Amino acid sequence: MLLADEPLFETMNETDVREVVVRPLLERLGYRHGTQASIRTEVQLRYDKAFLGRKKPSKDPPLRGKADYVCDAIPFGRWVIEVKSPAEALSRDDREQAHTYAAHPEIAAAFFMLTNGRQFELYRTSVLDGPVLSWSYAETEDRLLSLFNLVGPAALEKLANLVLPDPGKPLGPNVSSSLRIFGGSVVYEEHTSTVSWLTDAISGLSLPTIGGFVRRTEDGRIHANVEVANAAAMMRGLNAAMGIDDKYDFYSAAEYLSADVETPTIFQNFEETVLPKGTMLAIPGLPRIPAPFRYEMKAFTEAVGFIESNRFKGTMRLDYELSFTGLEPLMRMQIERQVGLILPERANMLGMGRFDLEIAPA
Repeated sequence: MLLADEPLFETMNETDVREVVVRPLLERLGYRHGTQASIRTEVQLRYDKAFLGRKKPSKDPPLRGKADYVCDAIPFGRWVIEVKSPAEALSRDDREQAHTYAAHPEIAAAFFMLTNGRQFELYRTSVLDGPVLSWSYAETEDRLLSLFNLVGPAALEKLANLVLPDPGKPLGPNVSSSLRIFGGSVVYEEHTSTVSWLTDAISGLSLPTIGGFVRRTEDGRIHANVEVANAAAMMRGLNAAMGIDDKYDFYSAAEYLSADVETPTIFQNFEETVLPKGTMLAIPGLPRIPAPFRYEMKAFTEAVGFIESNRFKGTMRLDYELSFTGLEPLMRMQIERQVGLILPERANMLGMGRFDLEIAPA
């Protein structure tokens, strides 16, 4: 059994199923928030219709709600989970709702799972004749290895590798095997955070892209290296102390760069950095000092785009977790008074944006 005793489903609602049944299952499969095998909840889409490029609200079917979980094996692929109340039997409408979300071009999930806690159905997104696996809660332990082999992080990586092309292949139709990025821009749109100065520093910011490249890695993935002018003096000081430059590496397991807005290419980037307490640091408004705190950052960015003429453009989602720990109260007060920055123990930031990169054959 997944848990010691079967839950009292008659006393549970949809939220209970998510946290008591589904999340422990995802963690057993190797997924955890803020890792390369990440769990995201209720992912916000830029276009909340079933199609991305047409954008005809009067004709495009709307998405009813959002999938409860998106599990990413960054950057190889993902699958989604839709949860219902134990009081509801799984229906065709539920399956179609989950499929519409999984098949949306901004998600492009390989599999989706539908469950009410009592029953589970796992589908391949491209095949709806019947579930790949179907089981009851009591059978979960017996199905665990099969699930791991289908939707575990290593399984999604293996699935991606089955369709990866040989290195040296063109990046797409009428596209060379290597591109250079020589211009363009990145625009950070509305952001939300538990700390106002984080959103003040980045919301509405438009930054030029000043270089980079797109080419295949040895294992066949598409690697985009994008150099962006730095966004904020505070982050520049922290990044310099950690040896981080303004170049960002994105990877996609897609076979080719898409030239179709209806089926864009999904790139993902995950960064985890640590600045130990005592590292020499330059904070605006203060002399160069040993860092009075331990700084940690986890950053996940997903860029969804397509080629149009000599440009690669699209939208992006950003999810940041930051922490400033070990800061003495007196120093905290001094930073707040002299610099005007509140450094919380932990903070997070969610945001949206768009990009437009100028590209040419390398």
